[in-house]
Parts: sequence; C-alpha cells; structure tokens
Amino acid sequence: MTKTTSYCILIVLAGVVVALASSNPSVLSDKNDFLARFVGSDLLNTLGVILAITLASAAQLHLAFNAIEERVDKVVFRKSRDGIRQASSWLIGLFLASVVLVIVKPLISSKEWAAALCNGAAIEIVVWNILVLISITHGVFGIKPIPPKIP
Repeated sequence: MTKTTSYCILIVLAGVVVALASSNPSVLSDKNDFLARFVGSDLLNTLGVILAITLASAAQLHLAFNAIEERVDKVVFRKSRDGIRQASSWLIGLFLASVVLVIVKPLISSKEWAAALCNGAAIEIVVWNILVLISITHGVFGIKPIPPKIP
C-alpha cells in the first residue's frame, strides 16, 4: 500500500467522521455502547500493546539491517531505516494523542456531536495505527536475502 493510498484512507475517514458527527451524531456518540466503552482504557490498552510489540519489532528490524549492511560492507538501508524510524515516531505520537483524547473526552463531550467527534478521532487513530503496521510489514517482507560472498 502506498503512502498516497494511506493518506486518502485517512482523509476519507476523517470526512466520514465529520459528516456523521454533524448529521447523525448518535452513530458515533456514546449512545453507541461499544464506542462508549472502547474510547477509554480499552483504547489505551489496545494501542499500548500495538506500540510495545511494534517498537520491539522495529528494533529487531534495525538490528537485521545492521547485520546485512555489515555483511555487504555498504550502507544500503538508509531509506528503509528512515521509514521505520518515522513509523515508530508516528506510533508513539498516535499513542500520546490517544492519551490526550481519553483525558479530554469526558471534559468536552457534554454535547452528543462532541462525543461523536472524540469517538471518531479514536477510530481514526486506530486506523492510522493499522496503516502504519501495514507499512512496516511491507518493509519487513521487502527485505531480500543476501547471497554469501564468494572469495
């Protein structure tokens, strides 16, 4: 999946969330029992597990890049490393955004549309996390084996 496709998915989803929050907020508001329960500790638990596993995988990928580059005695994964670093930073930033969202939601969700926007933002964060995971997965499976050096 390309970055453009991912950005399009996020933009369309944001548009759908805003449209639903303004036209029919009960779909995304706390009248939706699942969203009312999920946007809280469940959201943080889910994203925390994703973050922990993915950061460990990113570190392992970084070490694999090191081993391959040492073997060929050449820096060949600069762009891939930058992508993994950026993806890891996004996951940390999205986790922090979800912490802020969980703290702020009870303070601003006295109106149904505000709760709908908060819940929609949580959905957007989860989808964004999934897109970042897809990107990292494509990066991992894009690594080709290096043939042994012939003396």
